Amino acid sequence: MVIHGGGVIRIELIDRGDPAITDLTQAAMTMDGNWYDWDMSAVVPADATWVLLRVNIQDAFVPRPLNFRKNGNVNLQTIPGLVNQVVNKNYEAELLVPCDDAQIIEYMAPGAIALIEIIILGWICGS
Repeated sequence: MVIHGGGVIRIELIDRGDPAITDLTQAAMTMDGNWYDWDMSAVVPADATWVLLRVNIQDAFVPRPLNFRKNGNVNLQTIPGLVNQVVNKNYEAELLVPCDDAQIIEYMAPGAIALIEIIILGWICGS
């Protein structure tokens, strides 16, 4: 719950449940230093404003970042992401990423990452 301007706005994280599969892997991603859209509308409802992601990466090169942002955002200071710091070691994080009205976020990796596993854990609806 957040108090805003003298009123209370209710914010609720919706648990997706127990996903049967990984939602996005390196095999389905383009990794060349540019930003690419990830359309999550098949899983995330239309009124979602944020998504909670479980991200796992591993690579033989360090540092190798994987970054996310709201579709259309350009401010580099507001980008959640994950960076591997040791060769061939898994790095995992849960990241909260804002999505646009079409449930699209963007991702970016400067080069190929050997292992990426991303699961949509849930979402926040409303403003």
